Amino acid sequence: MTVTFSEKRPSLTPPLLAEDEPPPYSVVNPGGKAPCLLICEHASNAIPKKLDNLGLTEEQLRHHAILDIGVDHVTRCLSEILDAPAIIANYSRAVIDINRRLDHPTVFLTENDGLTVTANLNLGDAEKQIRIDEIYEPFHQKIRDMIEGFRQQDMIPAIVSIHSYSPLFYKQVRPWHMGILWTQDPRMPVPVIEYFREKGYTVGDNEPYDARVLRGTTINQHADDNRLPNVLVEIRNDQIDSAQGGTQWAEMLGDCLKNILQDESIHSYYDGPEIPYDPEYAERYFEQLKEKAKRGEL
Repeated sequence: MTVTFSEKRPSLTPPLLAEDEPPPYSVVNPGGKAPCLLICEHASNAIPKKLDNLGLTEEQLRHHAILDIGVDHVTRCLSEILDAPAIIANYSRAVIDINRRLDHPTVFLTENDGLTVTANLNLGDAEKQIRIDEIYEPFHQKIRDMIEGFRQQDMIPAIVSIHSYSPLFYKQVRPWHMGILWTQDPRMPVPVIEYFREKGYTVGDNEPYDARVLRGTTINQHADDNRLPNVLVEIRNDQIDSAQGGTQWAEMLGDCLKNILQDESIHSYYDGPEIPYDPEYAERYFEQLKEKAKRGEL
């Protein structure tokens, strides 16, 4: 019988994070004046010391399934360009994916694009709850607090989430330079798509992932559910895996978003139709996407 890493590791007891480890998140430019909040959920590959790297090697910790390559630099640059506050997660989505609702099957990563996190295969409820209490909930509570801070200044903030994706998915080529994900409010995503297409980029509209299906993300919880203007930006990671590339993309995004944020109509509550949601389909979404990629059907 194969004994998994999680079975060999002693039972986890709180606290998960040691006193000398970073908190669950960092806030960049907290006094930023722009009516905009930047969110970066997958910026880090850090694992709390108590989890012993989840059994992953140093090479595996650099895999795109463990972190969104390049997004930390892009978000920090964009925060400075826009003069906007940003919240950046300090721990890997392999610990807990803070960009998922808690009942989604991928909130505790077990496998993605050929990488298996064996330490997450047999997680007990108690260990899951420790990760929720110390990493997931503090991150989301801080977002709620920051949005409330805007409201106390009589501001309706635009919410921008920054992600990256790999050029290949189960050996299937992804042709887009970037993807813009959105559920129902077109006020920000449509002009972003138009801006980059006019520059000659191939832009996926709800590609490589479909936000209309995959609900319960950070953007859904804090923006769509509160009718706030929002957009989720996905950048193909081979374009931002260097500081130069990341800075270039941050500058383009900054130029684009500055124009959008100057439009007063953006800073109002969305009053359009809501997109129907099928939670069962959402749970199956990634498995179906993986199978399509393996068949070369993306």
